[in-house]
Amino acid sequence: MARSFTSQDLVALPRLNAAESVVLATELITVADAREKRLKPKKLPEAIGRSKGRLVAAVAVLEALTRPQGGDPVETKTKPKADRMLDNAWSATFDWLGGWCKLPPERNPSLDDAKELFKLLYPDGLSFTRLPYKLEWKESKARLDAIRSARHDRTFKKLGGEGYLAHLEEAHEAYGRALHITAPKPESAPTGDVRAAFLATLAALRDYAARVAAHADPDVPGSEEVSAALLAPLAAWESRPAGSSGEARDAEEAPAAPVEAAEEEPLADPA
Repeated sequence: MARSFTSQDLVALPRLNAAESVVLATELITVADAREKRLKPKKLPEAIGRSKGRLVAAVAVLEALTRPQGGDPVETKTKPKADRMLDNAWSATFDWLGGWCKLPPERNPSLDDAKELFKLLYPDGLSFTRLPYKLEWKESKARLDAIRSARHDRTFKKLGGEGYLAHLEEAHEAYGRALHITAPKPESAPTGDVRAAFLATLAALRDYAARVAAHADPDVPGSEEVSAALLAPLAAWESRPAGSSGEARDAEEAPAAPVEAAEEEPLADPA
């Protein structure tokens, strides 16, 4: 019989129920988001980033289905918040850069670069921040791309504005996620299909753990430290004893569904 070496075969997760898998996945995602901001460039390795995206999507579905009130998250609050954050970032940069452009040459040796950058970013002022959400995202992306292609990130640095550029990039990234342009909108599972969402989250957890662990390479400086940091919540997780009262409650609340031979408990990972 042929052997299988997929992440689903090789990664043994701690004993988890549906609620615990949401908590663990959220911890892993939070650590990954924080670590990503410290990396240069501020981006996780490609394979890990894609796996994290799948974990985010899977846990969002499970969290929605296990929420006491049920239903999907109210996104009408998320989009305006992300929009205000991006608007403020571009407005703050407008004020900062505009101030540098008003100084005389003897006070700003980089005056020409500042004016060129200002013209590149704000040919029509801040009017693009009042466009519909997705069009504003496009205009914001075009400006950030232009900064890099024209190497004006050096202008930000010369003027002491690295913080403004970092804030612009962070706000733009958050805006893309909120609009589900750069992060897929979680697909809602059928009402009451908690088991399927739970198993999908476990699969995403195993996939993520395997890809992060595989990133560690003794010949690549820093890779082992990054891998260990990303998996710290999983390494520190303490499973509850088998047959605990909490586990019994989870089993009682699970929807009726066929149980596979390898999954003896409707809402608990036996690994």
